[in-house]
Amino acid sequence: MEHPREWDAAVYHRVSIPQRSWGLRVLERLVLRGGERVLDAGCGTGRVTLALAERVRAAGGRTVAMDRSRDMARTARSTLSADVPVAAADLLAMPFRRAFDVVFSTATLHWVLDQAALYRALAGVLVRGGRLHGQCGGEGNIERFKRRVQALCATPRFAARFAGWSEPWRFLAVADVERHLRAAGFTQVRAWLELEPTRFADLVSYREFIEHVVLNAWMARFKGAPAEAAAFLDALCDAAALDAEGFSLDYVRLNIEAVAA
Repeated sequence: MEHPREWDAAVYHRVSIPQRSWGLRVLERLVLRGGERVLDAGCGTGRVTLALAERVRAAGGRTVAMDRSRDMARTARSTLSADVPVAAADLLAMPFRRAFDVVFSTATLHWVLDQAALYRALAGVLVRGGRLHGQCGGEGNIERFKRRVQALCATPRFAARFAGWSEPWRFLAVADVERHLRAAGFTQVRAWLELEPTRFADLVSYREFIEHVVLNAWMARFKGAPAEAAAFLDALCDAAALDAEGFSLDYVRLNIEAVAA
């Protein structure tokens, strides 16, 4: 099924602290030789792109940012300097062909349901020898939270609202992403998982984060029913308050490096 393409970019920009932290660490691993043309595929509001563009600029290269959400792209344009163009485009329909030396991407690729088509599309925008350097959610990502949400959606109070529901993400195992990469023509494929348990200071920060970052697609099902939306979030927060880990999410990141043939 089709899921919402839009986000509340202003809130995401403010609360996506974990995503920025992971993204900056992924950026630290990126080796630039100089003069690269770099695409940030799924730039969000541009917080990580800002640091990426500074590094690429210092190495004599050029950065292009892209996001499917028009609100995210608008916010990214105000975050980034004028020399970083921002495109609003889908990862499966990018307006580029053999245009980049590096595709950089963090916290995005798991939102594409057709993963085989995704890696073919990424290969198509890279020049021969170009590099994919990214990270997204991987196998086991927020598994405890996912099970809790699935159980809540199946309760009598919410079952009708989530009739026909399917999850908006794909969290792949290392072997699966490597298979898709090789099928798309990538070589020198390397992927690995990294545990990133993330704790929140209190109920308020946890609630805002899951509402606007994790459950964006779910909350769209409550359009026009704010009381029901609040009850849904209340139930998840009440359950989290009883966890031994406190208000936390069991994130697992999938790191991806590959070279286009």
